[in-house]
Amino acid sequence: MGYKAEKDRIEGQLKILKRIMLGVATGALVGLCVFSACVPANTWKYRVGKPKIASRVEKELRIHFIDVGQGDATIVELPDGRVLLIDGGDGSADANKALLRYMYALKLKTVDYLVVTHADSDHCGGLDEVMKNFDVKRAYIPATETTVNIEYAEFYSALMKEDCDWTYVSRKIDLSSKNDAAPYVLTALYPYSDEEITEEESNDASAVLWLDYCGVSALFMGDAPTAVEETLLREDKVEAFADRSVHLKETEILKVAHHGSADSTSKEFLDYLNIETAVISCGENNVYGHPTQTVCKNLQDAEVETYRTDLDGSVMITVTEDGKYTIENMGK
Repeated sequence: MGYKAEKDRIEGQLKILKRIMLGVATGALVGLCVFSACVPANTWKYRVGKPKIASRVEKELRIHFIDVGQGDATIVELPDGRVLLIDGGDGSADANKALLRYMYALKLKTVDYLVVTHADSDHCGGLDEVMKNFDVKRAYIPATETTVNIEYAEFYSALMKEDCDWTYVSRKIDLSSKNDAAPYVLTALYPYSDEEITEEESNDASAVLWLDYCGVSALFMGDAPTAVEETLLREDKVEAFADRSVHLKETEILKVAHHGSADSTSKEFLDYLNIETAVISCGENNVYGHPTQTVCKNLQDAEVETYRTDLDGSVMITVTEDGKYTIENMGK
């Protein structure tokens, strides 16, 4: 084969290769355009890098304590398929990615119940992003000034923009299901009323939720201090919660209050309850020293198996209809 013929052959192959590459690039560009049209740009970052989580089995209850750093965010997949979200982290980029990627990994489209325990930024900061990405059916929010901080103001603005059904969180809230196939108790124990609170009273009015399924009970304490713990114990001793089928003394799972701060999770509180497993949501090497040595010792003395999001990452607890539960570290 002569030099010219060889040159023409190679150039011909290069032209074919260029056409192929151009076709691939065009196809990729078209695909990206279609994806952009279907998926808002601000959500792309939440649809990649998702954790791998198995699908929920029918009639299972799953509680996901999300590692959002120094903040709180808990997803509850209820036995009837409804979804409860308690708080939403501090709104930082890392916290938002952790929460929303986890939610997309669960293939959620709807949040049936959103409970904001109180207006502190480390509990409400990421909820405006949740409102933008998911269909929130009903929200329960603290009775506080909507401008108490920037993060809460942004959430409240998103709540109004989405025209979401909402009410103030209080003891009046009872979301229990009487479904014979998978009945459960889900109710607010605190605060007592929906009267307006100030920023200084925020933790004192932090919402407390109790959940029971097939005899396994969980208590979500928000940032409630020891004064609230004492109130709950006093009420339970006189069976004030009995009309809602709440038996505080039988609680087995505890979402530790206020990230393990010394102003909560008292020895008396743990001695009264039947806690087997506790989860502390706190940030790695946080400036507050959470969880404190006092709380860690109280949990250790009560022989409670304790998980920490700063050490263990997100934690998933699965309750089956035979009244047993398992715990899984989802990792950092």
